[in-house]
Amino acid sequence: MYDVIAVEVRLADGGFRYFVTWGRIQDAVDPDPVCRLALKAARGFSLGGGEPVSARVCGTLREAADSPDAPYFYECFRSFCEKPIPFGRRYEKWRAARAREMENGMAWAYCGVPPPR
Repeated sequence: MYDVIAVEVRLADGGFRYFVTWGRIQDAVDPDPVCRLALKAARGFSLGGGEPVSARVCGTLREAADSPDAPYFYECFRSFCEKPIPFGRRYEKWRAARAREMENGMAWAYCGVPPPR
């Protein structure tokens, strides 16, 4: 659980955008580091709205999946499911590599601009 997470980014205009990424990479418990990285990464995407102002880790993946603001949630989630997570001795090297990718704005799957309402 929490190997893959959804992050909700709130925009200055009141809208929301969602990202899928690896979970428990920066810290096993504290969501603040990944939220800071989500805000940084969000600035590199065409969000179709205002500036990103805050981020929070969703309590469940379903929260993003059920949101009309994440039209490509399943495509994003599937892309992470295809990437196996090693366990045992190789895990720490894998985790460090994912942390670097996330810091550099990679390993973030943007769930897309919501359709007009």
